[in-house]
Amino acid sequence: MATDLWSQILEASPETAYYSASPFGQYSQRNPWGGSEFVQGGEGVTQGGYSPVQQQYWSGQYGNVYNQYLGQIGRSLRGGQEPTTSFMEYLDQYPFTQRYSALGPAMRPGGSGTARYSPSTRYMF
Repeated sequence: MATDLWSQILEASPETAYYSASPFGQYSQRNPWGGSEFVQGGEGVTQGGYSPVQQQYWSGQYGNVYNQYLGQIGRSLRGGQEPTTSFMEYLDQYPFTQRYSALGPAMRPGGSGTARYSPSTRYMF
């Protein structure tokens, strides 16, 4: 009963569902309320196994991820099908790690193109 209530709350608030998803907390696809598979905090270990830089990147991507979900719903409707995927289910299937890994260095937080790899030259006049 309580699990149904929490699921309804998460479905009613997409932001809450997003920020409780994989990159941000102790969330698991098999058991979203905790369990044996989430990572316990410790030295060098972050929640959910994601680095702080990855969490920083994904914290600004809610709008993009939600718009992709709405696009999937729209494609289903245009195809004459009833949408069956909830936002929580979409987040369970969303490839956070693969999407982040596909980003170039300039697109990642703290990335400034090639400046990280070739520092600027200092001029002495």
